[in-house]
Amino acid sequence: MGTNSGCRMAGMEVPLLSIDTVEWRQLSVPSSSSIYAENTPNDCVTKDFASCCAIGNPPSYFVWKTSASQTNSLEILELCSHKEISGTGLRLIFPDALFPFAFIFKDESKIASGNHLMLYTLTISGIAYLIRLRNNFDYGTSSLVPTDEILEYNTQVQPHYGSITTVSATAGCLLIGRSDGSIGCFQIGILDPNHPGFVSDLRDDLGFSRLWGMLSRSPAAAVQDLVISEVQQRKLLFVLHSDGSFRVWDLLSHSKIFSHSMTDPTSTGAFLRLWVGEVNGDTGTIPLAMLHKQNSEVSTEAVFLYGLHYNVGDRILLSLEPPLKKIYLGEGAPIDVKITSNEVWILKEEGLIMQELFDGNTTEGLANYYTLQETLIADLLFQSSEHSSDDLLWLAYSVFSATKEEVAPFVSSVFLRALLTPGVHCNAVLRQTLGDYNKHFTDSEFSSFTVDGLKSEILLLIEHQGGSDSPASILQCWKEFCSRYVNNWCRYNAACGLLVDPLTSAVGLVRNNTISLCRGLEDVERIIYGDELAREIPLELLQCLQRLSQQLGKASSAIFYETLLTTPHISSEEIVSRFLKVLETGYSSSTAATLISELGVDTAWKKGLLNHKNLRIFSTNMFLSLKALCHKANSWGKVLDEVQGYLKFLVPHNVALNLDAEAIFHINGSSVVQSTSQVAKVMLESALDVLMLLNYMCSISGQINMSPCDISRVKLELIPMIQEIFTEWHIIYFIGTTPSESPAIEDFSYRLSSLQIDSNPDKRLWNGRLGKTDFSLAYILLLSMQSSSGEENFSFVRLSNPRSLIKLSREFISWIIWGRNGEGPSVFFSNSIDLALVLFRHGQYNATEYLLTLVDAYSRKEKMYESRQSVDDKFPILIHLLGCCYVAQTQHGLHRTAKESKVVEALRCFFRAASIEGSSQALQSLSHEAGWLRMEFSSSPSTAAWKLQYYQWVMQLFEQYNLSEAACQFALAALEQVDEALNTIGSSSIEGHGESVTAVRGRLWANVFKFTLDLNNYHDAYCAIISNPDEESKTICLRRFIIVLFERGAVKMLCNGQLPLIGLVEKVEQELVWKAERSDISTKPNPFKLLYAFEMHRHNWRKAATYIYLYSLRLRSEAVNKDHQSRSLTLQERLNGLSIAINALQLVHPSYAWIEVPVDETSFDKEHYSNKRARITKQEQSPPDDALPPKLPLYLDAEKLEKEFILTSAEYLLSLANTKWSFTGIEKPSSDLIDLLVETNSYEMAFTVILKFWKGSGLKRELERVFIAMALKCCPSRLAPSLQGKDRKTHGLLLTSSQDEFIHDSLDAAATLQHAGSGHWETLEHYLLLRRLSSVFWVYRILLMSCKGDKYKSFHPKLPLIVAGTLLSADSQIELPLWLVQHFKGDRNENSFGMSGSESNPASLFRLYVDYGRYTDAINLLIEHMGSLASVRPADVIRRKRSFAVWFPYTSIERLWYQLDESIKLGHRVDQSEKLKKLLHGVLSNHLNLMKVDSDDVQSSAS
Repeated sequence: MGTNSGCRMAGMEVPLLSIDTVEWRQLSVPSSSSIYAENTPNDCVTKDFASCCAIGNPPSYFVWKTSASQTNSLEILELCSHKEISGTGLRLIFPDALFPFAFIFKDESKIASGNHLMLYTLTISGIAYLIRLRNNFDYGTSSLVPTDEILEYNTQVQPHYGSITTVSATAGCLLIGRSDGSIGCFQIGILDPNHPGFVSDLRDDLGFSRLWGMLSRSPAAAVQDLVISEVQQRKLLFVLHSDGSFRVWDLLSHSKIFSHSMTDPTSTGAFLRLWVGEVNGDTGTIPLAMLHKQNSEVSTEAVFLYGLHYNVGDRILLSLEPPLKKIYLGEGAPIDVKITSNEVWILKEEGLIMQELFDGNTTEGLANYYTLQETLIADLLFQSSEHSSDDLLWLAYSVFSATKEEVAPFVSSVFLRALLTPGVHCNAVLRQTLGDYNKHFTDSEFSSFTVDGLKSEILLLIEHQGGSDSPASILQCWKEFCSRYVNNWCRYNAACGLLVDPLTSAVGLVRNNTISLCRGLEDVERIIYGDELAREIPLELLQCLQRLSQQLGKASSAIFYETLLTTPHISSEEIVSRFLKVLETGYSSSTAATLISELGVDTAWKKGLLNHKNLRIFSTNMFLSLKALCHKANSWGKVLDEVQGYLKFLVPHNVALNLDAEAIFHINGSSVVQSTSQVAKVMLESALDVLMLLNYMCSISGQINMSPCDISRVKLELIPMIQEIFTEWHIIYFIGTTPSESPAIEDFSYRLSSLQIDSNPDKRLWNGRLGKTDFSLAYILLLSMQSSSGEENFSFVRLSNPRSLIKLSREFISWIIWGRNGEGPSVFFSNSIDLALVLFRHGQYNATEYLLTLVDAYSRKEKMYESRQSVDDKFPILIHLLGCCYVAQTQHGLHRTAKESKVVEALRCFFRAASIEGSSQALQSLSHEAGWLRMEFSSSPSTAAWKLQYYQWVMQLFEQYNLSEAACQFALAALEQVDEALNTIGSSSIEGHGESVTAVRGRLWANVFKFTLDLNNYHDAYCAIISNPDEESKTICLRRFIIVLFERGAVKMLCNGQLPLIGLVEKVEQELVWKAERSDISTKPNPFKLLYAFEMHRHNWRKAATYIYLYSLRLRSEAVNKDHQSRSLTLQERLNGLSIAINALQLVHPSYAWIEVPVDETSFDKEHYSNKRARITKQEQSPPDDALPPKLPLYLDAEKLEKEFILTSAEYLLSLANTKWSFTGIEKPSSDLIDLLVETNSYEMAFTVILKFWKGSGLKRELERVFIAMALKCCPSRLAPSLQGKDRKTHGLLLTSSQDEFIHDSLDAAATLQHAGSGHWETLEHYLLLRRLSSVFWVYRILLMSCKGDKYKSFHPKLPLIVAGTLLSADSQIELPLWLVQHFKGDRNENSFGMSGSESNPASLFRLYVDYGRYTDAINLLIEHMGSLASVRPADVIRRKRSFAVWFPYTSIERLWYQLDESIKLGHRVDQSEKLKKLLHGVLSNHLNLMKVDSDDVQSSAS
């Protein structure tokens, strides 16, 4: 409190704009000059400099800046009051270093079109530029300023010119001061450079001052500074020379109108700089400020303030008064000085000083200073005091005495919140600080960080640096990190100029990377810092507050605020009690013991001694101050009155808003937010100090003689008042400093806003800034404040001066707390609803939750306020909004536990809101701005009717956010209200509701069904179906139930008896049939199979067989247009279906073993529905009765199914061989099928088809065809007739089943796996002679049960003979296989004699040999049989004779004899024929002799 070094605090700096976010459009300025300064002696380029030009009305502020690090660049940024702050700046790169000078003005020339601006600038080598600036700096993709938009002129063309020392400009004229005392005037842009009046000089010699190049005059002192000012619409040039000469020139007449030599009689030195303020028309004074530097060992500087009086007549008469004031600056030159009509502003590295010119004080009057951002940031980051961060650790241990493991995270949370506070946080500085720890990020990486992402990166760094979870080590890391951050901030954001609006006296700072304004002080701040207002409060009370604040330390308010935000399990009362314990007894022994292990014994012991000493001093001083305060006031009651009077300064102002909020939003919005946050922080600290003081007074009431009545007044009146004040400022500070949330992508309102349908471009711009660290919740409220304001006030379309800025902050605070009209109760009762709605509409759900929870908690504690009724009136709305907020938060990527917790809280809030009396009227009172949060209900509903409608609304809300479990609870709750709400007891419908009771119940049960189905609670969903009284709704739900079960693979529960389908069996079956008819055949699980399982479970065998057969029919139609592999799989699946159908019919009595199939279903080209096709009823499908004749159904028994199975098997085998054949019905197949099967070596299948579909001679004919073809395949030189012209290959039958398992097909066992070699001869032998059945399907065994003995020879005995004949006809010289020859020869046993036997006997073979010229084989066969006959025992003579008499091939032998004779006669193979003839003759002779001997033996035996 009080003064500081002769200065009084008058305000603070508040940020306006961070240049971090500006996108610079860089352009190079081309030059035709080759003159560049090699070494400049000018000191002005060694530092950054910035200033501002205000143009237009309402104005646009063009801030320009030159840089010492890049002396040839000029940066220009536009701040406009009537549109959003631009995110684009212009950076011009010149070929040479620049003077720290720029002048921007509007192009008023007649040839100028549009709102073009002109720029004057000058390089240190003397090249002047006039550049036309485009609107919004729109240069497209160009990297150069167009040459036609640049005028360039060399001002140092004459060698006798002195060096340039200073420069100034006005519209149409550039003025240059030189070291020779001359001033050059260049009318660049007005006149052509070749025009005689383009260049002129201002010199002391009047006779020659206007003649260019005249040298006959005495030299003048160097020009030190130039300033142009307008007085009575005349441009005057104020000139300060290095010898102290001060002159004023009229630029219009180029004449000198005033001259004076400036001296300081009290010291030696020189005047270095000159500043001229705005003319004061009331006093006729032009304020002047001059910087004077003393010549002494210690260089000190001072600013002299003068008044230059003027009188206007035929000419202007000027007179200089003695110095008004002298302001000592100490060491170091000022960064910048600005002077207005009544004030001078001096910016130094240490701070900003303001001195009023005409305040009636002495020449060395008391100056005002403004606290800069460096001080505020250092204070927030605990860098302003050596012990402030240590106090944070000690107090944290005191607060978390029971849970010490929370100390380290809590300390980090305090620092993080301070670090990311708007105004403190700077992206570039934070990035540089992280880089100091070797954590480097690219531009894209760093720009992609959210607030949470930045927190995570910083915490990882701190934890890594700390190396342990020790709070002391964590604190030390934070101290070092924040120290680096503050140093980087001060270096990165160094002040380089002042920004002044002369019309409004607005003052700001232009830093390297930020622009800020200055604000005035709030009343409490003025009291704290020793303003005249402090006289209204007793000094002793202020001293007590100051001592208490110093004892707790600056960390106390940060801990208190952070605890309220992050540790809801610790109430504010607990925190106050623990702080109070620290004030009474100091830090506890447990805290000291803990810190010994953290800090070490010596450090902790020294800190303990210091704390103990401070506690004794504090207790003594507080006791004495309180006693003196009571003595001065005469009683504690009056002291409490003084405290209550002080509290009035803490209550937020209630201001009726009459301002142009849109202007605030654009130009001053950021400063208003920052100013509000600063004020709220001071108010929070002040309220906490008063709260702690009152509690401390009550705790030592016995020592200071406070009466019980006074104590009761404190506890029942003052403390609740402070709590309300504190909560209000808590909300304001929370809104002003909490970064906004990024909207969730799933958020519908965000998606809608991203379409940019809203015509407000500022709203779209600010929506894009949501989630940024520098964009707090207060900006969102400012947006709402703008949209709700319709009045205009011209004074606020410009930058605000310090008084106006604090006034705007008050109005914004008033809008937050009291609302726009400033009527009614405070935020706890009414306006909190509006604030919550604004935040909620912008997706700030966490902030909305915190705000409403805070208000709810306060309202529950509040017992005695007169506005308690207002709380009750608005309470349902508050709880309702809180529930909506919890619901919306579930969409923000919460983990499961947190999401479930939010849902539970939302349920509690909605049920709580519905149960409050008067909630229906309260919720209907929501404004239309509430959007979907507002509900419309029927007029004056009953309680039950209101709950019914409200529960349905909440149910729909949960449904919208996919929270089915919660929605189901409200659907059930609504069902409980139906009877009472609609008065349905004993009635079936209610008039006036437009909906029957059954329909209402049906709709609610349908919702219950939907929600339980979404949760996969199928049993509950089915219960909801059977509970539904609306039959139509029940049917729809049942259909949906089945569809969902299909989609989720849970439909088996319909078929296994898990659900009691009492009364719904037919409906379920109908829906399954409907689903099957309209589903794709590849649907899994297949609907037809489910129907089969459904009927089998209920022992409906025939229906089961029918549905699975319909499935096979669908497969038949699907297989037509499929490729080879897919077709094979489909046919295999169809075979499975047919076999299942046959099996099912086996369970039925043979008399009823048939199925009924509609004719349309058996149509081969039947069109099927897709799985998405809408359902069509039979009435809609069928034509009228008389349009078409009725079609009779088709009846199929097991025999027909077996035939279809066999033909499908044949088609399947052909598909495996890549041979296409389509089944067209169940009629008898053509012989072409047999040919195809034989072609593909599917003999088993071919024989199966023949045996099943042919009888009698047809059977024998088909068997002959097959064996002939098989025999011809054994002949390498011949092909079967049915195979000619075709290139067929034999394929194995290894394939993949529908279950993706490899299986071996057994239908063609002979051709593949059953016989080694699998050659044609083995195949022929297998089917012709082997006496065993092959391993085929069971159905084939049934078909072949009658085939005992040889496989197919029993059906046609001549088959071996036909085979042998076919072979010999194909190749007469072919070597017949041994097995075939042996078959003809038969068994050589005692019962077999000669060449007799079946049709395939030796005689038949002998005849074939003779027929096909195989004489040798025939004779050998005859000799073999003759030899065997001769070896017969004598006892068998009779039988031997009898067999030869009957079966001996005499005719064939005779033919053989004849053929041999013919061959001999013709000379063909004579030797061989003769040899064979001799053999035949010998055989016959032996045979005849044997027969004669046998005859004699018989006769002798008989006799």
